[in-house]
Amino acid sequence: MKKRCCWLHFCAMLLFLATSAQAADPGKNSRDKLFGPQDAWMLPFEALSACEDKNPTSTTCLTQVMQETGASKQALALNKMLGGDGYLSEFQPMGRIDLATCFFPSRANSNAVLFLVGGSPSLVSSELDAVIDIKGDPAYPGLKKKFPDLELWTSGASFGKMDLLPNGGQRFVFEYPLVNGCHACALAGYALIAHDFDPDGTYKGPRLIRLKPEK
Repeated sequence: MKKRCCWLHFCAMLLFLATSAQAADPGKNSRDKLFGPQDAWMLPFEALSACEDKNPTSTTCLTQVMQETGASKQALALNKMLGGDGYLSEFQPMGRIDLATCFFPSRANSNAVLFLVGGSPSLVSSELDAVIDIKGDPAYPGLKKKFPDLELWTSGASFGKMDLLPNGGQRFVFEYPLVNGCHACALAGYALIAHDFDPDGTYKGPRLIRLKPEK
């Protein structure tokens, strides 16, 4: 009876260690990720320009160049998900949810856009389409007084950090520019905004953490 108890205790300890290791590294699971570092691609700008010169009305030159230069199937799949306008340029493994940089050559501004990938939905852009109310932050009145046309710029976010949440999910914190009326206007500071994911990868949406005045 004593040997059986010891054996059960040993098995329980193994199970605990395995579970703890998986919790410490949320990227360790049985799922197959859609994209990875191996799918990052480098754009040969000369080839893209040559295709666009020959086909000035074409909207498929980027995809065509990717196919011709050996981009992976996953890279081409992501290009399709981006409407054929962008490609994966950098990939940073972060756990269950990863951080990807996608580049859009035809954009006039903000060519590089950060995406959170691997969850549900599979692509979450850092470019905000939700309304974020910044007026309730303690720093807002002072910033508004100094910058009368203060507004949150919803693109051009920079990645700050990733934290593991108590429930095992992930929080990605981005810094969004606070500008005085336009993209090229005076920089007032930054809005720190969290993008949270449940342990199963479900996206919970953006949430303002605080405003950070420019020093």
